[in-house]
Amino acid sequence: MKETLPIKFFAKREEDKQRVEGGGGKELPKWVLHGEELYEKSVALSRVIKDVLEEENWNERDIPVIIEVKLNRDAHAKSHRRKIENIFFTNKNNVIGVTDENTLVIRVDSQTDGAKIEEKISDVKNNAYGISGIDNIMKYKPIAYKSEGISNYKVKLFNFNDFSTNKSHKAKFEMFLRNEKIEFIKTNYTKSLIIYKLQDISNLQIDKLINNTLFDLAEEFVPMPHISINLDILNKKDSIEIKEYDSEKKSEIVGVLDNGICRIDPLQSWIYGVRNSPYPNELLLENHGTFVAGVITYGDELQGEEVVGAKNIRVFDAAIFPDTQKESIEEDELIQNIREVIKNNYKEIKIWNLSISIVREISEQKFSDFAIALDDIQDEYNVLICKSTGNCTNFANGDAIGKLHEGADSVRSLVVGSIADKKENGWISEPYNLSPFSRRGPGPAYIIKPDIVHLGGNAGVNSCRKIIQGGVKSFSKNGDIVEQAGTSFSTPRVAALAAGLLNEMDEEFDSLLLKSLIIHSASYPKNTEIPEFERTKYLGFGLPDTVHNILYNSPNEATLILRDVLPKGNFIDIKDFPMPECLVKNEFFNFQVIVTLVYDPILDPTQGFEYCQSNIDVRFGSYDEKIPRDTSKNGILNPIGRSGTQNILIGSLYSKVKMKESSKDFALKERMLIQYGDKYYPVKKYAVDTSELTDGNKIKYTTSDKKWYLTIDGTYRSSIEDRAVIENRELSQEFCLIITIKDPTNTCNVYNGITQKLDEYNFWHNNIKISENINVNL
Repeated sequence: MKETLPIKFFAKREEDKQRVEGGGGKELPKWVLHGEELYEKSVALSRVIKDVLEEENWNERDIPVIIEVKLNRDAHAKSHRRKIENIFFTNKNNVIGVTDENTLVIRVDSQTDGAKIEEKISDVKNNAYGISGIDNIMKYKPIAYKSEGISNYKVKLFNFNDFSTNKSHKAKFEMFLRNEKIEFIKTNYTKSLIIYKLQDISNLQIDKLINNTLFDLAEEFVPMPHISINLDILNKKDSIEIKEYDSEKKSEIVGVLDNGICRIDPLQSWIYGVRNSPYPNELLLENHGTFVAGVITYGDELQGEEVVGAKNIRVFDAAIFPDTQKESIEEDELIQNIREVIKNNYKEIKIWNLSISIVREISEQKFSDFAIALDDIQDEYNVLICKSTGNCTNFANGDAIGKLHEGADSVRSLVVGSIADKKENGWISEPYNLSPFSRRGPGPAYIIKPDIVHLGGNAGVNSCRKIIQGGVKSFSKNGDIVEQAGTSFSTPRVAALAAGLLNEMDEEFDSLLLKSLIIHSASYPKNTEIPEFERTKYLGFGLPDTVHNILYNSPNEATLILRDVLPKGNFIDIKDFPMPECLVKNEFFNFQVIVTLVYDPILDPTQGFEYCQSNIDVRFGSYDEKIPRDTSKNGILNPIGRSGTQNILIGSLYSKVKMKESSKDFALKERMLIQYGDKYYPVKKYAVDTSELTDGNKIKYTTSDKKWYLTIDGTYRSSIEDRAVIENRELSQEFCLIITIKDPTNTCNVYNGITQKLDEYNFWHNNIKISENINVNL
């Protein structure tokens, strides 16, 4: 266990605020066509757009034609997109979304709109850039699946980002449904994402709808997903001492979004308040929720060791899921139930556990409606949801692990996979390796999901080809100790961890801070079999540490937290990063650094693959000296710059031989050198050891005379920039950056050294506040 040296907040100084300066050359990219090639491309695209739009009967049509524009793979970067989108700007921007990173979705409202677009495609003099960036144009075909027989269907209409247009189209669609006597329920997944559930419709009615012009308003038409959970248990003869909730001590609550918690003796005093549920008690099964509640309250005791370290955490019974043998439930109802129960309790309960999944794999190209709804709920009510990845039984047939289940692609949620803690009974996974059932990422648009893993048990197949499983102990409905496995049960360990941190800190609830602390503490088990470059796909950022170890440092390390807001047009450049001289060994700085950046990207459900509309990057490294800059020159806005700057969070600086040969714990568990590039990842983490730099780079960038800097800057997609102009609002992003500097030789008191440097450089800093009535066991 670490000593009681609390981690610290620090703040940027006035001089660290910088303004974004213009830049970039005017030379056209190599893929931009010219001459005969450009002319031929223009003619071909003009013919295609003309053919697509001439098929329509504009005299009778009162809704837009939706077209897809496939982009050249070289042209999807933000700097290129703006020039391509200009072709589809008539009296408004006709781009209403994207389906993947190379496809724009365009509305064409009239023949006049179509003629203007065709005219721009023909204008090779002014639109060479945009014409070259387009590969093809075609009419949009809604995603549509039919099931057998009479079913409920989910219909998502396009959002045209215009209130009156959307209202008009919804009214026309609803009128058609009423005329056809199709019953429907309308559910707000978010304010801008409205889903229709068409009830008990036949294939004949489906065909009539699909053949109607109004179907062009549909982005998606699929059977409404059903939700189900299973819990097979292994009875154990174990016993445990019942503990009582201590009302004299500070406590936090985890809301258990599940199928009910049974008020058995071990849990009785730990259940907060009364059950909140849309279902009567006779429609609740209570097995899954009871097991989850037991993991939250008794997880460490049942495990026989401290793996979370959360103290005095209660549970709240949010029974949002019925016994499906008695009452079915579909996606829209589940979302409505979750939203309602959180709305009723968010002021008292900030951490929520959701171990229920929609049994449908995520798309690589678009975020699921369930995930988008979970993100919206967290934003609206300022809560944190810990979400399971979902379970996969492919291992029983020797097949590859399946992708995450829908909901596990939630950007705001802390998504949890599973590792095994032991191997017995014919189970497959070695201890502290990925559980056989834990699903794989990444999420859509390549974002890293799961975020982390925790102990969720193990599984295998017996001689009868039946799945056998276990590893996590908790309670059955009758109070017996039983054993089970699943990401459903690794997730409540993380919910307990988040609540434990909130309980031990005397700070306001801050979901970004909690997520950052948990992810920053995570590391990979030393014996993991997964290759380094594939770990994030299965394990996220690893297994988090315990509450105490997250909040406290040892003398040879210091952890600093920068919690701030970054407005558009600004960046933070800390040129006096507080590096103590005692880290210099044999004339070189020698240290390990872990940097974790978690931010709240602006989200837009209409933008498909580009759901995350904003991005923040971090750079940390050395430089030679500060240099004055001439702000009287055009484009120079910041008076002080740096010379000899090098970001050391770049993998290419490090020796592959040294990294391969290293047997340090840091190399096996912590090292992380992901090349995030221009990806809009909401979590970024780096972990490097300067002793692994190539000899040449060590001499160039870590000599004792070097100064150290930390830079944080942001970017935005053109869609949100355009909308911000229309809505006259300033864009900004909240972020939490955590940086830990360690001395691997354990000879430097880094904690005191960095504290002294913070004072020397006039930084505000303060220890994280710890609750007075929390016992620290040393």
